[in-house]
Amino acid sequence: MKGLLIILLVLGISPVKAQVSLNLEKCREMALESSKKMSIATKQGEKAEFERKAYRANFLPKLSATGLYAYMQKKSSFTIDGGYLPTFVPDANGELVYNLYIDPATKLPVMGKDGRPLSAQYAFMPDIELELGLRGVYSAGAMLEQPIYMGGKIRSAYRMATIGKEMSELNKQYTRAEVITEADEAYWQYLRVVELVTSAQKYKAVVNELVRNLTDAYETGMASRNDLLKAQVKLNEAELMLQKAENGKALAGMNLCRVIGIDLYSTIQVSDSLYDEVTPGVLNAGEGLQQRPEYNLLEKDVELKEKQVALTRSDFLPEVGVSASYGFSGGISLNGQTEDVASFTAMASVKIPIYHWGEGRGKIKAMKAEQEMSRLKKEEMSQMMLLEIARARYNIEDCHTRVILTRKSLSQAEENLGVSKNQYEVGMETITNYMEAQAQWQKAWSDWIDAKAELRLSETRYLKATGRLIGTIGFMWWNQEYRSAEVGYSLSR
Repeated sequence: MKGLLIILLVLGISPVKAQVSLNLEKCREMALESSKKMSIATKQGEKAEFERKAYRANFLPKLSATGLYAYMQKKSSFTIDGGYLPTFVPDANGELVYNLYIDPATKLPVMGKDGRPLSAQYAFMPDIELELGLRGVYSAGAMLEQPIYMGGKIRSAYRMATIGKEMSELNKQYTRAEVITEADEAYWQYLRVVELVTSAQKYKAVVNELVRNLTDAYETGMASRNDLLKAQVKLNEAELMLQKAENGKALAGMNLCRVIGIDLYSTIQVSDSLYDEVTPGVLNAGEGLQQRPEYNLLEKDVELKEKQVALTRSDFLPEVGVSASYGFSGGISLNGQTEDVASFTAMASVKIPIYHWGEGRGKIKAMKAEQEMSRLKKEEMSQMMLLEIARARYNIEDCHTRVILTRKSLSQAEENLGVSKNQYEVGMETITNYMEAQAQWQKAWSDWIDAKAELRLSETRYLKATGRLIGTIGFMWWNQEYRSAEVGYSLSR
């Protein structure tokens, strides 16, 4: 009883590997959900949307509150000098005229020593002492600003932000295609090594059977020691081949787990197999560039450069804006007396660039050159993309031909193995030729597996090149019955 409890306790604390059942569609979905690249692309899209909203706000008035407080310890004192001031008297029309001192004899104004006429009477103004205090000056108000015309700067910047948002969505599609491609490569590579393990096991079983028969024959004197040693060497090679295949399967499984975002040591069960026909519908669609995110990104880049030209030009066009504010201020004292003031202010501003020594013309031409460079890059990359599509299509055809030929070679190698085995058993074939037939059969099988895996990957790359890979989630290009069919008869041997 105590031993049973110990066993249960050990099993309870032992790590249990997770088991995950997968197919291609599920791998793609899990890879997209766990991909850090997709998370970054999503955040870039959110960032572009926030920037677009920020630039859109520049069309609307901006309301802001203003406030000021200042404290100056010392008061400012100054004096307005007084003195004697001339006087004025009303004339016949009631208007004030200079009260001149008239000489009774000449009836003319009497001039002073400074050459100025003397006044008949003077008023005395004493010196004025002023004291200005700025202890606790404050002001508060609200300001409303509205741009009227900024040379197209606001409109161009908003359009550029909108294009940036569209480019972020295209970048998200491009990243999605990259993640799906990586998931497909990891998935089909795993299926490839799974079948390679099966072929290595079958090859080891065939060689092991030969060693067992030769051992019995050697013990009865029917076979030579040399033949037995040759077979044992081949068995060692088969065991090493099987070990490499199993290690490759473990690494491929860990890589697939990494791509789909699960624990690296999870146990994987796949429901697909490496079938050897071209998936129906893959080559039927058109081969234009409009569905490809990279091409649309290039188009948006050209459009973005066009808006940058307009934005650069706006720096050298007139700018008109208006503002209105209402404020309240106080705290300024004059000779100990203070008075608070509330007022409304409206302003209009105009800025007209006149001459900048060719700066604007140079910047605009430089931006137009950059726009032309972007257009030329788009044309060049479009041709490269068309070439890539053609190469991917031809690669599917080549891979399919390779599958057909390797399947034919496997059939021939299997037939040759049977003939060589029969002839060896009746003494008409040497042990070297028989083991060579076994090796050829195993190599033909491995080549066929590699060809099938490459065919699957070539379809993924073709769909990516034509911009259709991002739309393959949610349905498969072939039905479940077609995918699970055993097209390789050698797997059942």
